[in-house]
Amino acid sequence: MGIDRVKEIMKNCRFCFMCRHACPTFLSTKLDSHTPRGYALMLSEISTGMRDWTVDFVRKFYQCSQCGLCREDCEFHWAEDDLVRHAREDIIEKNMEPEGVKNVLESIQAFGLPFGNRPSVESFFLPPTVHHPDVIYHPGCSTVYYHPEIIGSTQRLLDRCGMSWMRMENEGCCGMPLYDLGFAEEAKQQAKKTFDALVAIHPKIILTGCPHCLRNFQEIYPAWQMSFPEGIRVMHTIEFIQEKIRDRSLVFRQDLSLESVSYHDPCQLGRKLRIFDSPRAFIEQVTGQSPLEIFHNREKAECCGAGSIQFFIDPNLSQKVATMRMNRVIDEQSKTLVTACQNCKTVFQRVVQDKPFPVRVMDIVELADIASGGKI
Repeated sequence: MGIDRVKEIMKNCRFCFMCRHACPTFLSTKLDSHTPRGYALMLSEISTGMRDWTVDFVRKFYQCSQCGLCREDCEFHWAEDDLVRHAREDIIEKNMEPEGVKNVLESIQAFGLPFGNRPSVESFFLPPTVHHPDVIYHPGCSTVYYHPEIIGSTQRLLDRCGMSWMRMENEGCCGMPLYDLGFAEEAKQQAKKTFDALVAIHPKIILTGCPHCLRNFQEIYPAWQMSFPEGIRVMHTIEFIQEKIRDRSLVFRQDLSLESVSYHDPCQLGRKLRIFDSPRAFIEQVTGQSPLEIFHNREKAECCGAGSIQFFIDPNLSQKVATMRMNRVIDEQSKTLVTACQNCKTVFQRVVQDKPFPVRVMDIVELADIASGGKI
């Protein structure tokens, strides 16, 4: 049973309030059951047989974004996000997962991607296939579905720096959504398919703009005995851009006129992988000004509301969390919000369209595209 592995976390978190203020879900709902303490108490009662899983308990455990801010804020760094994931594994074992969660698994098994029927090949911007390219670009599932503009910007940057590159025509999910949702074995099976396909192509660089894919490739895959061979590097697009600046393969304007730019730290890229400085340095390089810092930033940045694909399985709660974060942006009087995660862009765009907020939202690779000759 998955929850047997997190008994120490349960014991230490169930009577502690100290990270309550840090949880974006709690701040949006004001329900104690959405705090780390609340999750630990519920799971403790279930693990000791005092209670069984109920529909409400299950729903609560799938409303955590697993952003890890509670762990960051905790003096002892208890892995509350791991507690939630193991609880979900127990829910899966008992066949009690919500319909939306079940649909993600069925979609990946049917189409290789989590959001339903695969988009048309025409939207993939596939270059001619090359053998052992310099770069294989793996955009990530939600980029394929929702953000062809990010794919287009990345393609243009790759073309401008003169490297051979390609994409897999039937590229599949990296497995992270399944892992986060509690489908542990299914996640490993999907990861193995993607890993084998990438290794067979054997590029010099696996490039992704998705922090979830990046963390899966760099941290989770090796834990599953799937380490990429020596000579294959895994990079986020901002790391790639900075490297191409250093070797002068890409040249960027240094006077880009964008009004009051803020940067939002994605949870996976920032808090989980500790990539904080590269995006900020690039924004300063092309605009001439350091980005405005949003209240709570870097390792303490609040989740955008998209974690654990909340924007897909619980869009209403996701919008509440995203709106709270966007209000932080408005407080800084920012007019342009840059992030480095397509899921962050998805939820922020929805908030801007719904309110509307006077803020332009863009991915860091779109900023790079503009600064290297693209249209503003």
